[in-house]
Amino acid sequence: MAIRVTCDTCGKVLIAKEENAGKKAKCPECGNVLVVPDQEILDAEVDDEYHFRSATSDNEADESDERVPCPACGEEIKKNARKCRYCDEILDPSLKGRSRSKRRNSARRGGGSDATADLGKRFLGSLADGLASLILMAPGGVLLVMASEGNDQPNPESPLTIAGFVVFGLGLLALLGLQVYLLATHSQSIGKYLVKTQIYDYETNAPASFAKCFLLRGLVNGLICAIPCCIGYVYSLADILFIFGEEHRCLHDQIAGTYVVDIS
Repeated sequence: MAIRVTCDTCGKVLIAKEENAGKKAKCPECGNVLVVPDQEILDAEVDDEYHFRSATSDNEADESDERVPCPACGEEIKKNARKCRYCDEILDPSLKGRSRSKRRNSARRGGGSDATADLGKRFLGSLADGLASLILMAPGGVLLVMASEGNDQPNPESPLTIAGFVVFGLGLLALLGLQVYLLATHSQSIGKYLVKTQIYDYETNAPASFAKCFLLRGLVNGLICAIPCCIGYVYSLADILFIFGEEHRCLHDQIAGTYVVDIS
């Protein structure tokens, strides 16, 4: 006796051993992990190697063998496939919501290569960004402080003041250039690069574009924080508090449509 199983990823109709009801097994076609249901008992033989064999006794199996090109990569896949076995493109919109749910669960368990970065790593990344800014810009600031010693403001004609402005400006340019380079090429800031986290697009589950990383997460967020009359301060506080949500997405992540993953 056996049980009919339909893979919810590739659509393959399979037959499992009756004794495997309620257990997990891997689809030999696409590798998706399935739970064998305790139903649809059939009189059929099963391949011992995989605990599965293909169903061939009805029209459903014939339809599942029809193949069409994947809209993303062009490889031939089954007509009723819900996910491409070659490029992992999700073809069934209902699975996109599930993928996000799996990501949240993975984050809570602390595992998986696509797990949302935990609060500790997010904090360390922000701290590393702050330290990088301090290291690159502090020398110029120190020179300006030394130039204004004993005065309210530094003497603009003093060589020390000029040197302070030059060093400070070079440090600022170096910081901005390094951040822009990392965001454009790796979807990472300096801090995220050091702690091995990365900014991902919430919809595509792939590294986010430069526009989302720099313009939306950085520039737009910075402009909102700079709004006067306490609006900027309230927004900044709300931005931080949002990280304690289920997916650890700050308010600027919500605006940009991004989330941060642990790639270590």
